Amino acid sequence: MSVKPDFAIITTQQLRAYVLEHRDDEEALQTYLDRRHSENPNPRVYKAEDDASEAIAEYLKSKRQQEAS
Repeated sequence: MSVKPDFAIITTQQLRAYVLEHRDDEEALQTYLDRRHSENPNPRVYKAEDDASEAIAEYLKSKRQQEAS
């Protein structure tokens, strides 16, 4: 039996990896979803017919700028 990590102190990436490895852990999934929502409370949702290429390009540009900072 493995010990659950403390979801409050692990990174979002670590939490995501844990959720993917423990797909039946509802508490972990809810914690992950809550954290993702708090990081981006108003996400843009695209429909299948939308052209999201411009939004993707903007997102990648902002990520590169964040990493350079």
